[in-house]
This record gives sequence, structure tokens and C-alpha cells, in this order.
Amino acid sequence: MSVIFLAGVHGVGKGFLGTPVANALGISHFTASQLIRDEKGQATWGTDKKTFDLDNNQLALIRAVAQRRLTHPNILLDGHFVLRNVQSALTPLETAVFKALNLTGVILLTEESNIIASRLALRDQGSHDIQSISELAEAESTHAQAVCNELEVQLTVIHTPNLANLTIAVKKLLEA
Repeated sequence: MSVIFLAGVHGVGKGFLGTPVANALGISHFTASQLIRDEKGQATWGTDKKTFDLDNNQLALIRAVAQRRLTHPNILLDGHFVLRNVQSALTPLETAVFKALNLTGVILLTEESNIIASRLALRDQGSHDIQSISELAEAESTHAQAVCNELEVQLTVIHTPNLANLTIAVKKLLEA
């Protein structure tokens, strides 16, 4: 049984690439946001992606993943190591959350901030500050490394992800 955490900022390609890779490998793909929404019966973040009730959201995620593991032996879970709270402050998620998820490995997707801004503008029909994206991406990377080091979980970083390099990374973690 494997839970592979697919991390990265909004717009880096977690869902866009994660779903076809999971389908091709015959594993389940879930987003942390959808599992939290399903578990709590509501979203606790706005269209601006600013999140409130972070601690309870993470408890809901842990419960939801534990439940899915009963019927889905291999899971590709996409989510974040750092979120923006309602005051726009970067908020790293507790290492204990990732420990409770019992991760097999982590894949961090990265991309140039201007490319992510372009994708988000198309997806969300608005403008996105490149500096803000860069700050979040740096915080995501730093915290992913710290969490993986502390938990002794393999971290694979893919810059400019595509179907081929993500498939290879997921396969390696499934075989580990």
C-alpha cells in the first residue's frame, strides 16, 4: 500500500498531470482539497485559495485518506506543504499531518513562476502576482524538504513536469 504525495503550488500541474498518470498506472488519484471538502461537507477556502480552519482541515484530510486506504491500495494524493491563510500569510502545515498520512514518498512539482501565473490567469480568469507565486513556491520547496528529511521520506523534485517524467517518478515510488 502506497500513498504518494504530489505537491506544488496552485497551477503547477498536479491535477492536470496527476489524473492521467494515476489512470495509466491503475492507481487512485485524489486531491487534498476535494477530500477535505467531502469530509467536512464544505470548503474552507475561497476562490483566492486563502484558507481558514487549517488545523481542522488537516484532521479531515487525515481521516479521509485513512478511509480511502481501506479500498484504494495505491493513492496519488495531490496537495500542499504550505498554504496562505486568510491574512495572506504563508502557513506551513505541521509535519505531524504528513506523518499521519503515512506517506511512501513525495513528488514536488516546480515550474517558472511566470508560466504558473499564465496558467492561473487562463484557469481562474484573473491576474496573478509572480512575486507571490515565487514566495509560495520557495516556501513549498523549503518545507517539503524539511518534512521529508524529518520523516525520512524520499523527495523527488520535478522541474517542468510532464506526463513522462511524472509517470517515471510515480512508478519508482510504487516499486520502492
